[in-house]
Amino acid sequence: MRTQHQHQRQRQRQRQRQRQRQREREYRGQQPQSLNILALLLLLVALPIQKTDASPSLSYLTTPKTILTWVNGIGHNLDHMSSGQTSLSSIFGGKMIRFCHNPTAMANEDDTMGYIGDLKQATSQKMMGKVTDEVNALVKHIQEAVNDVGPKGKVIHIAHSQGALITNLAAKNLTKAEMSQVEVLCFGGAVSIHRSEERPFARCVNYYSVNDPLLLVNPGASRALRTGVWGMGSGSTSGSGLAAMVDPLTEPEFVFLTPRGNDPIVDHGLLGPTYIDALRWEGRRYQSLYLPLWHPFVRMVMMQTQCMGQFTSESVNELIVKRIIVPFIMFVMAVNAWVKNSVILPIVLFFVMIWEAIREGIRIWKGDDIYEQVLLQPTTTSSTDTPGKVKVEKETNATN
Repeated sequence: MRTQHQHQRQRQRQRQRQRQRQREREYRGQQPQSLNILALLLLLVALPIQKTDASPSLSYLTTPKTILTWVNGIGHNLDHMSSGQTSLSSIFGGKMIRFCHNPTAMANEDDTMGYIGDLKQATSQKMMGKVTDEVNALVKHIQEAVNDVGPKGKVIHIAHSQGALITNLAAKNLTKAEMSQVEVLCFGGAVSIHRSEERPFARCVNYYSVNDPLLLVNPGASRALRTGVWGMGSGSTSGSGLAAMVDPLTEPEFVFLTPRGNDPIVDHGLLGPTYIDALRWEGRRYQSLYLPLWHPFVRMVMMQTQCMGQFTSESVNELIVKRIIVPFIMFVMAVNAWVKNSVILPIVLFFVMIWEAIREGIRIWKGDDIYEQVLLQPTTTSSTDTPGKVKVEKETNATN
């Protein structure tokens, strides 16, 4: 009896463990769905919120409209721009990047003469202030972005290498109102850009790796690196680190970075190991200041929807196409071949034999002779024919 009770208790414990594991599996399966539902509810609640005079207490939930723009340095073709656009977008929370392409004269990566042509153009822009087509294109690009964000919006403009030089020349054709809506982020710029009364940009920061080769052609940045006087975003020349955290306009206009690649060319790259850290910091700042609170939830829902859509399409392809449609077609083809060879062909031959037998019976009943007289066509042979051959004379008419 005691042994039976022990077995019963053991079986009960096993059933309890199985039920517990089943509940845990169901919970794990339902948890992502519950997160999706929560994100959708937050999205539905947050989207109707708008900044109006009737609801001033909700103004902190709204953010100004922003556009991210980017102008490149030398040696960039459209493939480089497309790849960089995707990378920058992921850094800035999935926000789309509008790039203004500064075209290169290089036909390929090994085109030395094209690279020299790019350097000559940059030199003319640097030394003589030459306004090229690239400058005019950037002026139009920034003006369109400012117009799209509206009077209360912001344009965050990323300029790299020669792109900073082009931005500096383009600023001469921008109005003060337009510049006041533009934040300029320069990385390894051929020239440094500063805020002033003539150029009231919303924000200016010049990032340089301390081994960046363009420091050699930028005396202002080199002087700031030597003296430690980096300037402030508000135009002043002093300020505390705490003030820079509270008010972005008091941050230094120069930020010098420790090189990560230990190679001046590698560290000069916008997406290289040095400037990528600064870009990530700017990306976090952008998301905290300019993206709404529900943006991470919206992005999560969109990413999971895309994943679910891809998974669904793969599942449909696997389940319906490969396991239903293709086997059904193969089955129909096999059945057709079997019916043709094993059913239809024997039946047709059977009816043909019956029809021939019926025709033969009818002929016998009527007494018709199916044989026809065959007339031999005789041929004449000459007297020189070899012996042993039969001479056939031409058949004449019976009337003759």
